[in-house]
Amino acid sequence: MGLDLKDVVVLSGAHTIGFAQCFTFKQRLFDFDGAGNPDPTLDASLLSNLRTVCPNQNNSDTNLVSLDPTTTNKFDNNYFKNLVNNSGLLQSDQALMGDNITASFVMNYSKFPFLFSRDFGISMVKMGNIGVLTSQDGEIRKNCRMVN
Repeated sequence: MGLDLKDVVVLSGAHTIGFAQCFTFKQRLFDFDGAGNPDPTLDASLLSNLRTVCPNQNNSDTNLVSLDPTTTNKFDNNYFKNLVNNSGLLQSDQALMGDNITASFVMNYSKFPFLFSRDFGISMVKMGNIGVLTSQDGEIRKNCRMVN
């Protein structure tokens, strides 16, 4: 689709803002391995805090947790700093540290906020040009999840 691995890593940095419902990551907290153990890559302090907000009960599934608790409402590179500290909320985010190539991008973006900002803009433009339908071939959806 025109995006490379670097684009995928830098675009994941959008998780520096926003929230996730507990059900999207709760397995990491209580039964990551199928034997009732938490994800061993998850920072212990974060694990404790998340278990408070998302107790192992169905009625906590819709509770919201910030994707980046250090700077919740600021678009910055703290998302990558969180990953370096094993504090990525989503397993798919933290997995970026499990590969040498993606981890090197994460390390660079955690250290150099200007690099993250620059590369994010470039990758957003690339993503915006993927499969753009124009004129009669395209449509503005009333509900983004469904074709009109």
